[in-house]
Amino acid sequence: MGLTPSIREVSTLVTARHLRQVTAISLGLLLLVTLILPACAPTYAQSTPTRPKLVVLLVADQFSYNYIPRYLDKLTSGGIRLLMDKGATFTNCKFTNAGTQSAVGHSIIATGAYPWCTGIVGDNWYDRRKNKPISAVSDDAMKIVGAAASGSSSHYMQGTTIGDQMKLATNGRSKVVTISLADRSALLLAGKLANGAYWWDTKSGAFITAAQYGSELTGWVQAFNDQHYADRYLGKQWQRLLPENQYTASTHDDYSHERPIPGDSTQFPHTITGGANAPGEAFYNAFAMTPWSNQMLCDFAKEAIDKESLGMHTDPDLLAISFSAGELLGGAFGPYSQEVEDLTLRLDQSISGLIQSLDQKVGLDNCLIIFTSDHGIAPIPEFLKDRGLDASRIDVKNFKTTLDAQLDSRLGAEDWIESFEPPNLYLNLSAIDRQKYRQPDVEALTAKMAHSIAGVGEVYTAAQFFTNQLPSGPLMDAARKSYYWGRSGELFVMPRPGHIFISETTGTATGSPYNYDTQVPLVISGSNVLNGRFGQSSSPADIAPTITNILGIEQPSLCEGRVLTEALSGNSRGR
Repeated sequence: MGLTPSIREVSTLVTARHLRQVTAISLGLLLLVTLILPACAPTYAQSTPTRPKLVVLLVADQFSYNYIPRYLDKLTSGGIRLLMDKGATFTNCKFTNAGTQSAVGHSIIATGAYPWCTGIVGDNWYDRRKNKPISAVSDDAMKIVGAAASGSSSHYMQGTTIGDQMKLATNGRSKVVTISLADRSALLLAGKLANGAYWWDTKSGAFITAAQYGSELTGWVQAFNDQHYADRYLGKQWQRLLPENQYTASTHDDYSHERPIPGDSTQFPHTITGGANAPGEAFYNAFAMTPWSNQMLCDFAKEAIDKESLGMHTDPDLLAISFSAGELLGGAFGPYSQEVEDLTLRLDQSISGLIQSLDQKVGLDNCLIIFTSDHGIAPIPEFLKDRGLDASRIDVKNFKTTLDAQLDSRLGAEDWIESFEPPNLYLNLSAIDRQKYRQPDVEALTAKMAHSIAGVGEVYTAAQFFTNQLPSGPLMDAARKSYYWGRSGELFVMPRPGHIFISETTGTATGSPYNYDTQVPLVISGSNVLNGRFGQSSSPADIAPTITNILGIEQPSLCEGRVLTEALSGNSRGR
């Protein structure tokens, strides 16, 4: 009887045997799935992209987005087109602020933040303590190294930059070098902690820096200066790169409203002397407008790569170059001139040579290269009028004088306007107090008068910003991002599309919230970046968070931009 199992015991034995079989099968299936799944995963999940050893930020000053499609078929295969062919091209990249100027654009690129955060509201603004306009980088307390020049630094800019964050993340081991013709461009890209921010002094024809980056020029910088690089171009002719009949994207040469290079004409070939017989400030100012100054910056950058061993360390380095000739030449000749087209084609060649040097010394797989601009440029107003479009010049001095006279007639004789640094207009607050008027009332009256002047568009007052009573819309949003208390004016004055604030009767200007000023190229190329064209809305403010994301470090302190995850490969999306 004891040997005969009960029904319950038989059931238990069968169930146990069945469970062991099911468990074995399940474990086998689980092992099989584990082996199969990696083969089915996306390619980018198989490995983590290598962190770049060198970030190269190329800023072409005053480079409109439309230069890319207009000149694309003439670009070399190794310059901007190479970056586009290998990297991500953002076709809808726009600044979303008003007051699009060089200092503003560079600060946005470096910090990822707009003027309402950084305080950089223009190339210049009116300082009420000093009772005069000042530069965005003026600093009387800062000694300049390499020349007897006025003090400059980035002390007005709030927040940290890409380079500052790299320094903080590596305990100072990352090297950060910025280069430009202009002090504001080099200094604002650098921030506070860079190894060097170098700009070109047009009085001496030498690269200089601020004492905050070192008490004396390093040996390689001094050696470069000792070459007197620009002097070899005195009296040299700037000829077109291509036959004239190939400049089909531009107007005829010697357009009547172009402004000549100093000492020369508005027609090719251009003989570069500045009207001088020997090297000096006049010649150096003319040289700065030529493609040769862009090549000089690239040659100086190659020395920096070599002598500073950039990209050859365990920790990533940053090299930022701002090519200033575009702003100088574009403001004189306009964006549809043969000069600007030729400058662009030759800049592309200079960038191609720089990329070759990077490939040889660092390896392109170890580089993250970004190409962008700090702002675009308005067409010459007469160019638009010739084509039946609404456009004009609003003389800055006449605008101020007209408003003063109208205010005199209503409020009594005073110097009511202290300064106009477009788009910021500064009222005489002492006069308002003296005449016992309410400031909001004077602001509103002045805004109404300003709005009635031909060519003037939207005008906002400080009271509207303060009480948050601005009308809704994209222009209001752009103005709000551009307004910083204590530096912006009592009025924020914008021209209508096609109209520009300028005192000269030739050339053109920038500074509006319209597409010709705000839309710029953005190309990012590197092993961490997908290849393709991306039409999503983007901004140069997105450059800083995208770079820091790829590097796996903290974003700049005031950063407002977004990480461009749509163009990042694999784990670079979430570092």
